[in-house]
Amino acid sequence: MILEHIAQTIVDNTSDIIGYPIIITDEKGSIIGSTDRSRLGSLHIATIDVLRRNQPVSYGEEDVKGLDNVLPGIATPIVVNDKVIGVLGIAGIPDTVRKYVQLVKSHVELMFHESFKKETTVLESKALDTLVQYLLYANRHDEADPMLEYGKMLGYRFDLDRICVIIEMDLLSLHVPGLDKHSLPYFQRELIEQVKHLFVDHRQDIFSLLNLERFIVLKAVLPHERETIVQKLENRMHRLNHFTQEKHQAGASVAIGNVKNGVNGIKESYENAVRTLQAGKRSQLPAKFYNYNDWDLTLELLTKELTPYIIDKLAGQLGGLRNHGSYETLASTFLSYCKCNMNVSETARTLFIHRNTLLYRLDKISELTGLDLSTFEHCLLLYVAIHNGRHP
Repeated sequence: MILEHIAQTIVDNTSDIIGYPIIITDEKGSIIGSTDRSRLGSLHIATIDVLRRNQPVSYGEEDVKGLDNVLPGIATPIVVNDKVIGVLGIAGIPDTVRKYVQLVKSHVELMFHESFKKETTVLESKALDTLVQYLLYANRHDEADPMLEYGKMLGYRFDLDRICVIIEMDLLSLHVPGLDKHSLPYFQRELIEQVKHLFVDHRQDIFSLLNLERFIVLKAVLPHERETIVQKLENRMHRLNHFTQEKHQAGASVAIGNVKNGVNGIKESYENAVRTLQAGKRSQLPAKFYNYNDWDLTLELLTKELTPYIIDKLAGQLGGLRNHGSYETLASTFLSYCKCNMNVSETARTLFIHRNTLLYRLDKISELTGLDLSTFEHCLLLYVAIHNGRHP
């Protein structure tokens, strides 16, 4: 099947170079590649003799007089892994074309190996994609055993600790100069190779594409790596961003879940990595490395994990503040107040405003909400409420 796919391309390219007609047949003698395309699909009777002898055979003018659809020249078996998969024929005076036979035969066999390797890689990639889809999105517990068996068939173990790594890029971003529908596939292939080079360094690491802009690595974590894996992944993120910035003026975001074990652990780590990525993008942190166990992101996650009851309660009690004409100014002032550890003097310096102006704003917030902003508990409630209402 592979030889049939590449035969005509090989014939077209090679025949022009050596200047002699070429045919390629399959193992049954049917012509699957020919300089004269009218011969495609016809039976090349001389192939049967070549396959039987399993060696090159020369045909002169006298030899082909009684043979239909056979031209003078040399025919030689195409051998891959000690198996004859077809026959190459070069038409011409045998003594003249003989010097080309071994060269073209080797080229055909090399092209077959390359095509087989590519096809195998594609099949392996599709198999991995299927496995990852099962691991991430299967909901039924009775699907775990089939997943384990499928993973074992592909050579993966699920008794190891793993951490989910999500790498996200905006491939359609205007920050990538000259990127269009023609250059996008090349850019993506180049990026995939770089991601694999940086993040896949253990044979139990599982790489897959989630979509055009998001990749995932289910990374094996060995016992001695548990303390260093986060720093290692952050360093790899910086190297990836250096590569994408240097070559394409683009950047990548990397989010990691927590280290978990087993099939269910992989799914949990993935879901936590997704939440972390979303929270990290909302947080507008300068670094593009988002760790599920980062306390700053945990607070961001908390504001998005409130129950509908709590959200409604906060919205009802803070309606006066939200509806105020200076809400954005008051909210930003309060968040700065929290970042400055509720220190009035430091907050005023940070905002470049007079201390009395700051106190007026804080008093206004207290008046609108009924909260005492000198107490940590009330500030925490307001902080969570403002964050919950700021992002979709």
